[in-house]
Amino acid sequence: MFAPRKIADNYRELINSIGFYPSMLAVVFLLFAVFTMSIEYAEFVKALKKYLSVVLVDSEENARTILSTLAGSIISLTVFSFSMVMIVLNTASASLSPRVIPGLITRKSHQMVLGFYLGSIIYSIIMLINIKKLDDNTVAIPALGVLFSLIFGLISLALFVYFIHSISKAIQVDNVLNDLFKHTKNVIKHIIARQDEHKVDCFPDFNQWYSIESSTEGYFKGVHSDKLCAVLAEHNLQLYIVVNQGFFTVKGYPFLKSSRDLSEEPELVEKLLNCFIFYIEEYISDHYRYGLTQISEIAVKAMSPGINDPGTAVKAIDMLSILLIERLKIADTNYSFKHSDSSPLLYLHETSFDELLHDNFTPIRNYAKSDAYVMTNVLEAFKNILFVANDNEDATCSLFNYLTAIIDDINQQINNEYDRKEVTNMLNAITRISPDQGEQLLARFNAPAK
Repeated sequence: MFAPRKIADNYRELINSIGFYPSMLAVVFLLFAVFTMSIEYAEFVKALKKYLSVVLVDSEENARTILSTLAGSIISLTVFSFSMVMIVLNTASASLSPRVIPGLITRKSHQMVLGFYLGSIIYSIIMLINIKKLDDNTVAIPALGVLFSLIFGLISLALFVYFIHSISKAIQVDNVLNDLFKHTKNVIKHIIARQDEHKVDCFPDFNQWYSIESSTEGYFKGVHSDKLCAVLAEHNLQLYIVVNQGFFTVKGYPFLKSSRDLSEEPELVEKLLNCFIFYIEEYISDHYRYGLTQISEIAVKAMSPGINDPGTAVKAIDMLSILLIERLKIADTNYSFKHSDSSPLLYLHETSFDELLHDNFTPIRNYAKSDAYVMTNVLEAFKNILFVANDNEDATCSLFNYLTAIIDDINQQINNEYDRKEVTNMLNAITRISPDQGEQLLARFNAPAK
């Protein structure tokens, strides 16, 4: 029952590991080395060597020296580069957030560089062991292979310079935040585009649907929607995912609902459950919520006493406000189609706007509530969201409910008159957007302490 899901989980773990692309490139270089040796002494290659004689090695000693030097040097570059990767991951975990590590590990450019190093080493060693004496006491020198090894060595030096430049940029907090912001915004826009393409005005009453229990425990991280929609279309079935992505489920938890009773169709239930993904890591490509969480945690980390970087916290807060504004364009119930169908087959429970506010701003509010600079910028972020969401009654209600909690914290923690004046100015700006509710916030802020 669990074999297909186990295979899918192992596949995802494999392709997201730091050694996946390096291993693939090493195999490619190994095959290229075999191919080079298979044509090294062909007649057309011998003719070609006459035109390239100026850059080819004709001495056994020189060939061995060049290949040995290249292999040893690239091994040194590889060791240093892997050490740099470990330092970056350790620094990112300590100063940013452990949740950003999967994104850094799976950065394709770094893996490609490391893979090129490994492949160059393998290629040079294969060429080295093919320098041998023949029966007529002549020495077979793979001159073309040595030339390729030399070219790969020079490329490795250039890639090493690129790697140092790239890895130093990757750990800079501004670059990490910008990457998270762009990636998260792109995922949100993709959902918006899909919903605009297939608009659904009326949703079924999911309370009348039949529950399907989870057969495994773990964090629900996603679904193979194309595969699942194909199964649903085949059996004329609709499915609703009750829980949010990232929700921890246990065996027997009713996390799905189907449009018809499947209690007598265990094989179909098994086929449906095998389309769902459970694992620990958080990748933004699975859901934009993880991007918001990582940005929020970087803001919290920036406010810790050991780092004390309110500027980074403010930048993260501004990014969160822009992403939440984009989130307002997404319906609370998401859906997926099969290309040939005109009605949704799969419905997903989106994380509500209220939940996103709570999950991403509560840690910031708790850690920064005594910092007037950061809290003023939190109020400004809410003002910007209100400006866009003023016509959205549910979002406006959620924003003002949360603003009440923010004002209560500010009243308890910030007593300096200058700081309170700045807060008052920000509340006046909010009042100009929503007069009635803004006045209530001002009254609450200016009320005498109990």
